[in-house]
Amino acid sequence: MSPSPGREDLTSTNYDYTVSHMTKNSAINRKEEVLREFRVREILDAACRVVAQHGFQGATIDRVAEEASIAKGTVYLYFHNKDELLKAAVEQGIETFTNQIRAEVTEVKAPLEKLRRFVEASLELSDAHRDFFKTLLLERNFLAASPNHPEAAQMLDLYLAHIHFIEEIIQEGVHAGVLRSHNVEAAAFALNEAIRGCFQQRALGLTARPAAEDADILLDIFFHGLLRHPKRHVPTISRNTHKEQLS
Repeated sequence: MSPSPGREDLTSTNYDYTVSHMTKNSAINRKEEVLREFRVREILDAACRVVAQHGFQGATIDRVAEEASIAKGTVYLYFHNKDELLKAAVEQGIETFTNQIRAEVTEVKAPLEKLRRFVEASLELSDAHRDFFKTLLLERNFLAASPNHPEAAQMLDLYLAHIHFIEEIIQEGVHAGVLRSHNVEAAAFALNEAIRGCFQQRALGLTARPAAEDADILLDIFFHGLLRHPKRHVPTISRNTHKEQLS
């Protein structure tokens, strides 16, 4: 038996209402999600600025709220406490930093030029957020905790992803024949720590050299080392021999 015309109209009306209601709810949920993402980023950006100005000890919820021009209670809608807020702020700061570096070198094709741009961009971006990274280096080391510790796990993932990116650039140079085959992972860690040391010198005001000049110095040491004759065989000194030399 065919449904009556009136029943067809009612079914169609109910279907249209359901679809419309779902679409409306979806739009509302999306709007709320976008608003939440905006508010969280706004709070985290403010937290990074407060950390740069006052350090981790001086970075209070009150100061973050004041910096973000919001009520203190609003911060607690998104973060349970100060530690959770600062951890998220540091993670966002480092993630933004590494993403910006990637963007700087993506279009560079020649491996050595890409490596140079990577070092130079790292120093330039560190300088642009000098107070934040200086505080991060001198006051708190999230990687000092056990890798299994909740506070360190996400930071370790970000750190290793950054190291892996350096490895990829070095490996490109090996494949192109401009860098010798070596332990690429160890080289990536070494280069990253060299950049860190260079930034620390800059952050402490111990040099006024431009980032480009420091990049050239660092890479000259990284590529050629300190030996006057790089190809000369370097004798291995055993522990016993070393002790004898020290005695």
